[in-house]
Amino acid sequence: MRTLAFALVCGTLLALLAPSAPAQSRKQPTAQVEVSKGASTLPGSTYAWVPMPARLQAELDKRAQDPAFRTRLQASLDKALQAKGYRRIDDVRKADLAVAYRVGVQDVQQTSVTERMQQGGVVRESAMECGPYGCSQILSKGAEGVPTFKVHTVDTVEGGLQVEVIQPADIRVLWRALYRGSIKAKDSGKLNLDAVATQTLASLPRAPAK
Repeated sequence: MRTLAFALVCGTLLALLAPSAPAQSRKQPTAQVEVSKGASTLPGSTYAWVPMPARLQAELDKRAQDPAFRTRLQASLDKALQAKGYRRIDDVRKADLAVAYRVGVQDVQQTSVTERMQQGGVVRESAMECGPYGCSQILSKGAEGVPTFKVHTVDTVEGGLQVEVIQPADIRVLWRALYRGSIKAKDSGKLNLDAVATQTLASLPRAPAK
């Protein structure tokens, strides 16, 4: 069987990931899931995992390659699949379905300039303040301590998780979904992987009755 050929049918992605944290402090990212290949039923209830080689820079990030993280993520996906009635086996040659995922991560910094109100109206963008190191239009305080322009920077971790369900006999994709999300960098260690897996697989049809 051309097991490695499963890699050829997967598209690109970015992924959100983080180490585990106590359940009571876990955070939910801002996220959406796009199902690019839907299905109403699947041909069987047993599945086996198929390894997917990294292709993108985001997938090569050391956080995405961390074995402990990947073990936790796959365990969360197993849990979500089992909740839908699927049963994992180790031999893909005997499985009804092959399941593959790809994961990556990137850091993003977003900066914005905020206009502030002061007596007499909004401070004009042309307002200048000069000091010993030069002049600037982006200010945190005016000459009399009145707030004017302020630079606001937010560090986030963003990306997604792509999962594909494949028919082993002909290496045909039966179902595919891509999870995309972002979370503040300071909260990245509190990501709930069980929730991410459940959300990603939400539209996957339940396993057929025996």
